[in-house]
Amino acid sequence: MSEEQPKFLTALSSFFPIFLLLVIDFFAFWLQPQPNVMSHLALGVLTAQLICLIAFIKGEICNGQRSRLGRANLYLGLFWMVWLLFSLGISYHNVSMDLVCLCGLAMTITTWKQPFEVKLRHLLLKIAGFIGMLGVIGYGLMLIAEENFIQFNPVAQILVGIILANLALVISRNRLKGFIALLMLAAIAFLALNALFVLANLFIHSQQSAVVFTNEFALLLYLLLHFVTAAMLAIHVFKKWALSYNSLLILLLMTASLPLWATFAYLP
Repeated sequence: MSEEQPKFLTALSSFFPIFLLLVIDFFAFWLQPQPNVMSHLALGVLTAQLICLIAFIKGEICNGQRSRLGRANLYLGLFWMVWLLFSLGISYHNVSMDLVCLCGLAMTITTWKQPFEVKLRHLLLKIAGFIGMLGVIGYGLMLIAEENFIQFNPVAQILVGIILANLALVISRNRLKGFIALLMLAAIAFLALNALFVLANLFIHSQQSAVVFTNEFALLLYLLLHFVTAAMLAIHVFKKWALSYNSLLILLLMTASLPLWATFAYLP
């Protein structure tokens, strides 16, 4: 991102990834055969917030970078606000999802306006990390009740969170080059882990009952997205290129859309 980018473009750059996640998430929600107020991407957003907390606590960043990253994180609160209002506004709302949203909102507020006093700031950020872990545990408890792990794939969501956190660091023009490079390697690792996770789930279901592929093209595209994502990440690693905003946005679109293709392709 340009150092002299206008505030409007910075705000738009921060808003658009969250808007993209909400569109994909609610589309996946409406595709469900039975009403279930549970986000397909909430764990990814929590992961992004926790990664940014590591940057806030451990990263050697100036107050300007800290402030910009805090504002970038503020837009993540939009995701939680929309989901909370949606959940509260329908008759079959999920209390657990409401609590996860509140945990996400609490993290957003804590990282937005951070005190200058170091000890107090670290204390508040650690409390935010604890709240975030409660949100992860709450979402995990909801996952236990789900029969179809592929649609709510936690590994794929963590991958989305890594890319989203990388986007926040790029938007806020942070100079944590080592940390950003580590995130790129983590994305490759979780991409491979996700492929293994999906194949293992398909194998388990094939042993337990008949597996019905309603759309073989969607299944093929689901698998193809892994290769395309891996190729993009590998090129940047081997060429030692930094991931740009546009590249990260493409990666976010591909990884966040995985639950959609899983819904189209697979029925347990």
